[in-house]
Amino acid sequence: MSDLMLLLSLTLAVALGWWLGSKQNKPASTALPSMDMLMGDRQSETVQAILDMAEREEAFELQLSLGTFYRRRGEIEKAIAIHQSLFARPDLDKNLGAQVQLALATDYLNAGLYDRAERLLLELCKGSSKLRVEATEKLICIYEEEQDWEKILKLDSYAHMGSQGIKPVAYACCELADRAMKDRDWTVAERYIHQALKLDPYCIRALMLDAELADNEGLPKRVITSLKEVLNIDPSLLPLVQPKLTEIFEARHRPDDLEEILTTLWSEAPMPLTLHSLARHLAQEQGVDVSIQLLTQSLLKVPTVEGFALLLEQLIQQDQAVSVEYLGKIKRTIDQLRSHQEGYHCHHCGFQAEKYYWRCPSCKHWETYKPNMALAELAS
Repeated sequence: MSDLMLLLSLTLAVALGWWLGSKQNKPASTALPSMDMLMGDRQSETVQAILDMAEREEAFELQLSLGTFYRRRGEIEKAIAIHQSLFARPDLDKNLGAQVQLALATDYLNAGLYDRAERLLLELCKGSSKLRVEATEKLICIYEEEQDWEKILKLDSYAHMGSQGIKPVAYACCELADRAMKDRDWTVAERYIHQALKLDPYCIRALMLDAELADNEGLPKRVITSLKEVLNIDPSLLPLVQPKLTEIFEARHRPDDLEEILTTLWSEAPMPLTLHSLARHLAQEQGVDVSIQLLTQSLLKVPTVEGFALLLEQLIQQDQAVSVEYLGKIKRTIDQLRSHQEGYHCHHCGFQAEKYYWRCPSCKHWETYKPNMALAELAS
């Protein structure tokens, strides 16, 4: 439908140009495409007719739009040819030239010709063009695909980007910090982590890396502080955080501190994930009876298959009053029903995965993955 709307816009533009030309007694060299051609199955003929008319030098906007149209249709070679011909015109002013340059760079980017795209985009970033931010975003996309994180940090133009635009730059710092930690270069890693948090104070991965670095340096209080900050920003990341918190609090013989964190999370973020984590912790530290009491009361607020399965599991452990064999059969049935809730998915594009990704392999957005158990609908 978007292609049809673009065709309509192009046809209207040609019609206006044709009408203005006729007013100036300039005969049109090509007949306007009919509406039957536009609305029927002859759209390719329509595009060709418009392209023939666009070859006239004054049809700059039309040619630029046609190139974009071809790119969206996946006909990259045609898009490149149109935009290259425009880019070679000596009569374009600075602003129009920048538009063409960005369009041509986008063609190259979509074609996988990263070197050519990079060269054009770097020129746009050096100038005072209003398109600098968009050019910077496309450059970052190139460097992310090439995993050339250093080049992202060398871009002076990222300073002009907003809070959302700065996130990929912070993640470039995280990638470099992660690399330094694997090389056991703790000083370099800490520098990149601090740079990431300076760019984006809510960068979850930087906080996770800071906790890992503090753990390597034997600083448990700093580990706890960083991991609690992660949970404050996004409670759904509890599965990534809880193992390390559990390890630290068990080593320090302070299970009550972990219970306090889990209780606060369940109170402030009532989702199946926080309920089940708290219930399992209570069962381990205070006994199955306490956990069963919590689940019995709380499942009225958050009724989930996983929650009922956990309740049945603990009732089986309690081994009272109800046939264990019967409960075991029910649990196996519920396990089959809940299988679709395991894993993670991207809340931006919906891509499903069994493991957590910092950057979605599908839509390329950062920090968009959530555990499926954290996205279950709550009862009203």
